[in-house]
Amino acid sequence: MTDRRQERLRSQRRALLLRAVEGAEAGGLAALVPEDLARVEGLPLRSLGPDPEDLFFPDETDLREAFAGILEEAGLLEAAQAWARPLQEEGDLWRRRLGLCIREPRLALRRAVLDEAWREQLAAHFLRWGAAGPAGERHARVEADLALAALRSAERRWLEGGGRPILPVLAHEALAILWPALYTHARKAR
Repeated sequence: MTDRRQERLRSQRRALLLRAVEGAEAGGLAALVPEDLARVEGLPLRSLGPDPEDLFFPDETDLREAFAGILEEAGLLEAAQAWARPLQEEGDLWRRRLGLCIREPRLALRRAVLDEAWREQLAAHFLRWGAAGPAGERHARVEADLALAALRSAERRWLEGGGRPILPVLAHEALAILWPALYTHARKAR
């Protein structure tokens, strides 16, 4: 897919997300009809999914893939910063979406399902780094849960603060608190 076409698709998905957020804020998630919104934005429904909650996470795969690439190349802190920047840039829309995820049980459930892919990605990272306890047991899954909880906590604080402090700072602070626990094996190697 060409860059121009990808940018057009991203723009359409953002417009669709904005309409979905506005519609859910006005009438609730149950009032949204994905087919109608997709038609208005000129997107084929097959690219979205039939459920209203499908409208709220069109960029999930892109975010997770970008995070994975940076995680492998530069590490967790840099990946978290790269994850936080686009959310910060589209701050109002993201905070509105996060607020809906808290208020709407179906969105919260979908987000929990999507978070499992984030956990698996993080666990794989920690496993590759040799995350092990004193007896050689693996803690990669626990470390993944902690790292994801730190990022989700940063999001909540960002939402509650109305965008202040900025999300990259909150993500950095949250991970800094956990850093000694996340990479204990790296410290032992010295």
